[in-house]
Amino acid sequence: MRSTRESRVYLESPASRLERRITNALLWFSFIVGLAIFSTMLFSHGNTFSIVEPIVRWFAPHASAHTLAMAHKVARKMGHFFIPTVAFWALVLGPLRNRPIIALLACAAFACTDEAFQTFSPGRTGSILDVMLDTFGALFGFLLHGAIQRWRVTRPALARSC
Repeated sequence: MRSTRESRVYLESPASRLERRITNALLWFSFIVGLAIFSTMLFSHGNTFSIVEPIVRWFAPHASAHTLAMAHKVARKMGHFFIPTVAFWALVLGPLRNRPIIALLACAAFACTDEAFQTFSPGRTGSILDVMLDTFGALFGFLLHGAIQRWRVTRPALARSC
């Protein structure tokens, strides 16, 4: 007589592992493309200026148009650096835990995809300099992550030596 609680062993075939990897890769690619389309629409020049202008006017009510334009340009370039840094950390602390190189490559792939979409969007231009800023921002997150990981490993040794 069989018990109602049989232990079953499910062995995964190499084909099903390959299918799962292909499916995961396609899902990631779809996510990156969707995010690129979304960011292309959301972070247009006019949308970011409507955020930057009130902040600059609050700190400097009599700022000239040139000052506003420069502050807007600096804010946009800082966004190209720090948003990928945060994206790297979101990936490395979430779905790509313990795989920082893959998270870095995903951020670089997103930077390329995003700028490619911008070249085909009306009123937007793609820029290799923005890809570089995005990638350097993700690289900054990668290096910071590595430094923190090394510090966490050596911290107990430092406490014992004191």
